[in-house]
Amino acid sequence: MIVLLFPLLVAFSYKSERVSLWERMCEACHDGKTVLNGKVVIDKEQMKAKYKTVDELVNAVVCQSPPCMNILKHDEKLVREVGKEIGLKDIPKK
Repeated sequence: MIVLLFPLLVAFSYKSERVSLWERMCEACHDGKTVLNGKVVIDKEQMKAKYKTVDELVNAVVCQSPPCMNILKHDEKLVREVGKEIGLKDIPKK
């Protein structure tokens, strides 16, 4: 009986939703409440209003971000994926 129920238990306990890069890498600090150097860090909606394209976001992360984001400064591909996830336009390079 236990052998028959085990697959059902596993199926119900498995989280089928994929956790986005935004949720995993950014959301904890970019929640509109976190304070860094005396300023509240912008949230996703403010980020979408400030940066219109993925390239703008990448340039901001690489050139203007604080030391706590050093891990992302060297992973442009990851920053690009996050930008796409939050709805920024990705203009292909010619």
